[in-house]
Amino acid sequence: MPCFIYINGYPGVGKLTVANALSNLIPRSRVFHNHLVIDPVAAMLDRDDADADAGAYNDLRTSFRKHALDAIATHPALADKTFIFTDARESGPLGSEAARDHKTAADRRGVPFVSVVLRCDADESVKRIASRVGVGDGVAAGNTKLTDGEVLLRIRDKETIFQFGDENEMCLDTTSLGSEDAAHLIFQHVNAVYSRLDKDSRSLCLVSAAKLHRLNLTRRIPD
Repeated sequence: MPCFIYINGYPGVGKLTVANALSNLIPRSRVFHNHLVIDPVAAMLDRDDADADAGAYNDLRTSFRKHALDAIATHPALADKTFIFTDARESGPLGSEAARDHKTAADRRGVPFVSVVLRCDADESVKRIASRVGVGDGVAAGNTKLTDGEVLLRIRDKETIFQFGDENEMCLDTTSLGSEDAAHLIFQHVNAVYSRLDKDSRSLCLVSAAKLHRLNLTRRIPD
């Protein structure tokens, strides 16, 4: 049985890197990172466009997100896919609505929803986003990813990352954790959720313990 995994956290905590590593452990899984919504909107309207009506950027981004989630939740061709989402949503009204839209999509699809909140020390996060400059990060996740450490620190100071606060949620510190290590821990957590829900965990078709043993668990997270 597939599921929806929602990885949320500040920029620089390793969301996309961990999501890609997790996807390698789950057959028929797809990573739907947040820049697949952000970048098309940014191509049409700047977030701070002085000529735009107040809220136009957020309205357009909301429309894109809801359309994508509607397709993911309802299209028959996607019924057997596990989706791994990444996001950077705060606990304010806009952020909490966006996060809950993913839970609603899982409910519509009729699959388990697992929230993962990634955390990382501020200094390490600043180093990670600085490493994006000039290394082609935009190829993997658009060209709007944050690279300014001062902006990141302001975001972390002003905003609190949204949490669902339910028993299926996992919080994970990636400050000194490799991406495959983090993916393995999330993998185990998802299996535990399946056990609590009295599901057959094998129906998720996760990789074998032998393959997990062969994984390189020392690579640092660059994202």
